[in-house]
Amino acid sequence: MNVDGVVAVMTGGASGIGFGVAQALAKRGAKVVLADIEAERALAAAETLRDQGLEATSCYLDVIDQASWDATADLAFGHWDQAPQLLFNNAGVAGPGTVHGVSRQTWAWVFKVNVEGVYLGVKTFAPRMLDSGLPCRIVNTASEHALGLPDSAKGGISAAYTSAKHAVMGYSLCARRDFAGTNLSVGVVCPGPVATDIWNSFRNRHGDFGGPRLLVVEGEVPMSRSLPFATAGERIVEQVEDDAFFIFTNGPNEAEVIETYQAEVTAAMAAFRQRYGV
Repeated sequence: MNVDGVVAVMTGGASGIGFGVAQALAKRGAKVVLADIEAERALAAAETLRDQGLEATSCYLDVIDQASWDATADLAFGHWDQAPQLLFNNAGVAGPGTVHGVSRQTWAWVFKVNVEGVYLGVKTFAPRMLDSGLPCRIVNTASEHALGLPDSAKGGISAAYTSAKHAVMGYSLCARRDFAGTNLSVGVVCPGPVATDIWNSFRNRHGDFGGPRLLVVEGEVPMSRSLPFATAGERIVEQVEDDAFFIFTNGPNEAEVIETYQAEVTAAMAAFRQRYGV
């Protein structure tokens, strides 16, 4: 997909992977909307891009609120008087907790933002994109966690996050099937460790789920091993331009997860066939 001249909406666009992708898109001629629950941070991020001579605007977006999505869509379709052709469902949150230890509030909040937020984005933008008749693309951010279970997560720090990202992967596979043969295609990003502040997500936790809280979880992956978000953004956009469905950032990290998971599944299937002869 040629991104030059298209309008692209980036959720979670104020920082991290979202800002990295938005900057890479804008450098290629795209007009970017940085949508984020941290509106002031998004405003500053858009100003940073405009200071570089790039086209960008920003807006407040709470991805679990339909009215907020509607307002974002109205801005995106009206600001440059052209239909958006790219939507990146990138906003996400993470929190600690084993499968039996994670609180019900954290579990519900992580799924609400990471899964329902993606659904609401597609539900809001897909009909308008289909009606536009233009080549359009929706890209959902999952994780290397959606490919199996990274070594860094085996301590149980992120059961809700891992489970939610598997759901995003399943939803993206269904979206690819459902939009096949239309002007709308789908991609799914599976980042390895990238230098973001996602593990400080609790600063934006909604009141219905316990409210904001200062909680920083580093996990077991040293930040020194994390890919700069600008590099991740460039790599993601290059793969979007190639119309890739599976999109990666780091390489070795994701490959290790995939190979470990596939080896276990392959061994289990071989044992099944040996036992039952089918």
